[in-house]
Amino acid sequence: MRRLISRMSGETAVMVAVSPLTLVDMALVAWRNLAMLDRISRLYGLELGYASRLRLLRSVLYNMAFAGATEMASEAGMELISLNLAGRLSARAGQGMGVGLLSARLGLRAQRLTRPLVFTAQEAPRMADLRSELWQQLRRLEKPE
Repeated sequence: MRRLISRMSGETAVMVAVSPLTLVDMALVAWRNLAMLDRISRLYGLELGYASRLRLLRSVLYNMAFAGATEMASEAGMELISLNLAGRLSARAGQGMGVGLLSARLGLRAQRLTRPLVFTAQEAPRMADLRSELWQQLRRLEKPE
């Protein structure tokens, strides 16, 4: 399950980092986050209840707003200080990392809501593990194959 959350949030981060348009970023975040929620609930064999779905949908909307706001802010900042290509790529990677972390947090929350058994302290997935895996996925964009 952790690999699924890591992979899907990493793919979301990469897509947002590569996408140049605000509305595309927001649509990508919504599509990927909703797909992740559905896959997590199907893997556990549970259907999310109305209250749980609303709680998670609110987080998806928050992630969409974050993606849109950071896209607009980074565009305005890049135009204001006239960043070169390396600066623009760095800003997009940071935006992707932020969206990916929010998506990973959403995945962990969905896992806790749909998992039939409670995690023990030792087996609970940690955000720090997902953060390092997400960073590795974004670093692969820099390296030529």
